[in-house]
Amino acid sequence: MSVPRPRAGAAPPVPASAPGTSAAPGGAVEVLGRISAALDDLPAHRPVAARVIAQADDHRSDARSLGQTLGCDPALTAKVLRLANSAYFGLSGRVSAPAFAVTVVGFSTVRSLAVAAMAGLEDVPESLEEFWERSVLTAVAAGEVAGRLGVKAPDAFSLGLLARLGQALLVRCDPDRYPAVLAGAADREELLAAEVHLYGSSHTRVSAEALAAWSFPDELPAALAQVDAPGWASPLSVSVRLGVELSERLLAPARAPRPAGHLSGGRVDDGELDALRSRVQQVAQEMLRLLAA
Repeated sequence: MSVPRPRAGAAPPVPASAPGTSAAPGGAVEVLGRISAALDDLPAHRPVAARVIAQADDHRSDARSLGQTLGCDPALTAKVLRLANSAYFGLSGRVSAPAFAVTVVGFSTVRSLAVAAMAGLEDVPESLEEFWERSVLTAVAAGEVAGRLGVKAPDAFSLGLLARLGQALLVRCDPDRYPAVLAGAADREELLAAEVHLYGSSHTRVSAEALAAWSFPDELPAALAQVDAPGWASPLSVSVRLGVELSERLLAPARAPRPAGHLSGGRVDDGELDALRSRVQQVAQEMLRLLAA
């Protein structure tokens, strides 16, 4: 089973390097080629998750049909049910059917959990320390700021959850070098610079390419591709930018914060972002417990 390639008329896969960045050296081209091959191979390992991803993007699907497909993967079903019963969604203990769980958490969240399952993110290597904590914090924070930017919270949450997918792909496809890149970076900014120097691309752009390759709606990979790019970004991209920033403020307090006003084009200030700290931490801790179970 192969990954569906981008639809006709869809945004093309994100290029390996962007204007103003280093061009990928020869070794990096090989790594990026391995990532492309991995994107084709992953669905064979979790075929139900791959079907969930495709079905979630089909306008003919409804919660009942998606729930039936989801039910063929017990482990993935359990995660969606646990999440639907979390305090975040306000229905603790009342969601027992996959179709109802799909209605509660939304198609976009189900799709993101399916990507995580298909990519093997439940069991990330030791080199990706705090991977899930950072991902869930980013997702929750992005969802919390979404309303201020006119963005649907489930879309911001699901995209924030997948923003670091590229790290897992780089570890998988360049196990000899990328763990050292992760270990040697003092903060996220250093990590991004090291990635661009070595591969001509950041892990966020690799994440965007993966979503484009798996035929996600065009606006989602486009938004991820803008997260680390300077200048204007779509409201959805800004929500993920701010989610990433708040997760870094929580996990790396010694790091110099990036001004929220600059990241959001003046739409959210530092006071508004920092006011979310307590709720984001509380919700993320519960979700981490549920997703790790």
